[in-house]
Amino acid sequence: MIKFEHVYKEYEGNSAIEDLNLEINDGDFFVMVGTSGSGKTTTLKMINRLIKPTSGKILVDGKNIDDYDLQKMRLNMGYVLQNIALFPNLTIEENITIQPESLHWNKEKRRKVAFDLLEKVGLDPKEYAKRLPSELSGGEQQRVGIIRALATSPKMVLMDEPFSALDPISRTQLQDLVLKLHRELQTTFIFVTHDMHEAIRLGDTIAVMSKGRLEQIGNRDDILNHPKNEFVKGFFQQEKNGQATVGEMIDAGFGTKTDQAINSSLLKEDSLNRLAVELKDNNGVVVFENIDDNYQFVTSDLLDFFS
Repeated sequence: MIKFEHVYKEYEGNSAIEDLNLEINDGDFFVMVGTSGSGKTTTLKMINRLIKPTSGKILVDGKNIDDYDLQKMRLNMGYVLQNIALFPNLTIEENITIQPESLHWNKEKRRKVAFDLLEKVGLDPKEYAKRLPSELSGGEQQRVGIIRALATSPKMVLMDEPFSALDPISRTQLQDLVLKLHRELQTTFIFVTHDMHEAIRLGDTIAVMSKGRLEQIGNRDDILNHPKNEFVKGFFQQEKNGQATVGEMIDAGFGTKTDQAINSSLLKEDSLNRLAVELKDNNGVVVFENIDDNYQFVTSDLLDFFS
């Protein structure tokens, strides 16, 4: 668990973070969302001590982060930036295994980790491992940046607006990817974004920030349907009042529970446009996780709902 206790951060007398109190549970997909200057990136960087608080305490598993050995602590924290900064003169395999090499893992162990992770994100290791970053697309490089952060099996992964520079299709694909990795690995993900739709789509827990203050923290239903103030209500109004959602179809009695394997990262909050794309990509049958059950939609469900 990560815990902030009365944390403040000031720059030249100006407050960037004001009396921040929050908890991030192990295994959570925790999203911090807010406008530019809200303090979300500062909060993220305080977790791995890239920024030091002016006052207050940050605890990891009950221990003040100042009491951890910095190098060892960061080896348990993967870090993914918007600018992924792959080393241009190193192969993809070498980029992925930089931290394992610093831990003196043998060559075969490093190779196995790199190949396993490349397979997890749909990049054939026989094809990609020996390539240079310049030979990959932007979306492929971002996939490598994500798995590089996972190479040492860290306790948590910090992600600072990693998809904001990508086109909408690549962005959706990578959102699906991190949801899949989170479900498989059960690692704590702490994700920063300014995009309300991305926050709702990814976050198990969502922290809404504004001008250095925590405005509200809760799950999707809390944020969308029970906003604590006008800022939160206004920030997510477009999301709430948008087009029909997968959840509305379920509530209307469409779709069925199933024992089939999940083939989609679809969420109840996703639009029906998103469902239509998933149905097209999966031969007319989409299986996704809905609370504790796998749920299935077929193309006729969508057509019947519209009719």
